[in-house]
Amino acid sequence: MYSRWDALLAAFVFVVALAVNLHSVPTTEFHRDEARWIHRARFLEQAANPTGPYWRESELVIGQPPLGSFLMGLGLLLQGRDLHTNGYYDFHYGQDWNARHGNLPDPLDLEAARRTNSVVGALIAMTIYLIGRGLLNPVAGLAGAALLIPHALSVYLSSLAGSDAIVALLVAWAALAAMFLAQRPTWARAVLLGVLLGLGGSAKLSPLGLVAPLAAAGLVLIWRGWRGTDAAAQHDGALGWRLLALPPVAAATFIASYPFLWPDPIGRTLDLLRFRTLEMTNQGNIWGDLKIDGPVDAAGRIYNWLGVVDSVTGEAIGNVTQPLGIAFRPMWLDLALAVMGAVILLGLAVRHGLGSRWSLALLVLAGEVALVIAGMRADFSRYLLPVLVANAVCGGLVFGVLWQLVARRVAWARRSPLAQADRPPLANEGVTV
Repeated sequence: MYSRWDALLAAFVFVVALAVNLHSVPTTEFHRDEARWIHRARFLEQAANPTGPYWRESELVIGQPPLGSFLMGLGLLLQGRDLHTNGYYDFHYGQDWNARHGNLPDPLDLEAARRTNSVVGALIAMTIYLIGRGLLNPVAGLAGAALLIPHALSVYLSSLAGSDAIVALLVAWAALAAMFLAQRPTWARAVLLGVLLGLGGSAKLSPLGLVAPLAAAGLVLIWRGWRGTDAAAQHDGALGWRLLALPPVAAATFIASYPFLWPDPIGRTLDLLRFRTLEMTNQGNIWGDLKIDGPVDAAGRIYNWLGVVDSVTGEAIGNVTQPLGIAFRPMWLDLALAVMGAVILLGLAVRHGLGSRWSLALLVLAGEVALVIAGMRADFSRYLLPVLVANAVCGGLVFGVLWQLVARRVAWARRSPLAQADRPPLANEGVTV
């Protein structure tokens, strides 16, 4: 599925994305959420005592799953900082009050935390290349990365301290791991996919929901494997059993990563879900203009952010046409490409079957988009990075298909003269009369 050239291209994508993200670190406007994420970097230190009093029920430990906080702590330590950061930022008071009480992060801690997410954002871009390459060809991967790297939302969340980038990375990794699992269904690859989904839940909960469509696909594949006897049926049966193992593996990973859940995994997980649902609802109530009334409204808000406010292709075309005096800036083009690419991916999935890498990638990416739409209660663009990842992958497929069509046309044109030369002459053709 990959060659050594893909490693070089993936590394190139990573370096370019990292440079773009790091360039924005000093200029990104401070967000008060960053103060809380940097404060929670101490979660990493407290993980050494998972049964200690720190993990008792409180707004601090139930407010967010811990993986993003672990990431912030690890990033600080790797850059020579410590985990004794600022105090807990109180949203009931303004920035001046919190500054007086030591709740603003040290500028060096802030930059280190932001640089951590710059690396995460670069890994997302690299993974998009690998997904596009595995689904179609290198052009699809490069185009997908190009649709993500300069996107304003990607640059912003990759130069901000928080957990939104890591959840998008884990979703992208899960899609790639699902492709590898479909290619060769081993238990090791199944466990890896389950762990990634569990860690995704430990970052933002929603990736845990992906075990449902994947396990459902597993049941269908087991049935197919039971009915058939050929190699394809054996492959589908083996893959089906491994997909059916994802829910327990993901759940175990999620619980193991979150010491707060250990005393009562089921009860406290339900408490966590209720708390997060209430918090999302309160966000919509506090900021009335941001309240989302159902999935249709959520889809409309996504269109606004990714099809009106920000667009890589729309901005690029506008920058070319504006000096020519032409007012044409098709901000909708990114989403149009994503829809066309989704149709291409669906067609590939249908052609190659449910047990193919195309189908499993589709289940992961489309499933995460559906979960984001279903779960949105407040119109915050930072929730949309996984959607942007899916858009970039699908948009890249359009360019990959166009490249294939052009390459075939060129190859056909080159072969035609050779075929003409090799063809035996007709009567009187090429013969002097």
